[in-house]
Amino acid sequence: MVSLYLRHVIAFSRTGLCLRSMSSIANARQELLDLGFSEEQAEKIQSMRGPPNKTPSVKELCLIGLNHRTILRLLEERPEFLKVAAKELRDRVDTLRSLGLGEGSLQASLVRCPALLSVPRSRLLATAQFLKSRCQFTSQQVQKILKTSPETLTQDSSHLEDVFQYLYFRMGGKQEEIVSCQAFETPFDEIRARHQFLERLGTFQPPNKYRTCPPTNPKVKEVIQLSEKDFLSRIAHSSAEEFTTFRKILEREEREGESHLEDTEDELSSDEDDAKQDSDSGEDSEDEDYKENVHDDKPNDYRKKK
Repeated sequence: MVSLYLRHVIAFSRTGLCLRSMSSIANARQELLDLGFSEEQAEKIQSMRGPPNKTPSVKELCLIGLNHRTILRLLEERPEFLKVAAKELRDRVDTLRSLGLGEGSLQASLVRCPALLSVPRSRLLATAQFLKSRCQFTSQQVQKILKTSPETLTQDSSHLEDVFQYLYFRMGGKQEEIVSCQAFETPFDEIRARHQFLERLGTFQPPNKYRTCPPTNPKVKEVIQLSEKDFLSRIAHSSAEEFTTFRKILEREEREGESHLEDTEDELSSDEDDAKQDSDSGEDSEDEDYKENVHDDKPNDYRKKK
């Protein structure tokens, strides 16, 4: 009787859990339909991985002002948004607005770079502050960066610093040029390869001590933003084969430089170890001499006293 009773309770509990689960799924689907999604769109959202009730996150995306088709595409690209708490999404959107992304530009930036909603609020603020303090961009220039290249806020600060310092010091670029050419979207290795290719061709002269470049130099925007085909034909006046060969030479030089640096560090480390050993051996010999002198003197003094 006890066994039959337990089986009955377990079966009833499972049935109740199943019914409640089906009920919650049906309610979540209905809520999506109430938000204006079609049945097909609601089915796609519900089939995505995430919590059973995906409505809170979807509601926040709707409140941003994104249309249903954009929200569906965004969730297909970034299904992890469904796991982010609604309050967290709201805080990130409010942070983007506080940085200067108003209505219209906010939606355009999110459509272009959905990953902005993946960045925590603290990192968004830290990156914006980094652009102002380390790169000396004004608030208006930072706002323009967010509107024209929102991917910048998802980059590591080390990448931003490498790109900015190279453009500013090696290529003589000014803040206005760096902002307008959307430099932070370009891989650093690509910028360096194009610039050094032009330098060795004699087409690009380095800036003087006042950071002024000759007027014959190509513009920073032309070096960075043009496609490789246009860059080679219009700026470098070279073939793709020559540029490919130069890339290989540059990579080999970098490997040799890294190997030489490692050898130098090993030699310095070895010299420091030798110097330390010599110092230790010198101290040991001085200790032995001191002990011998003390040992020799002490008996004589002791005999005299005796």
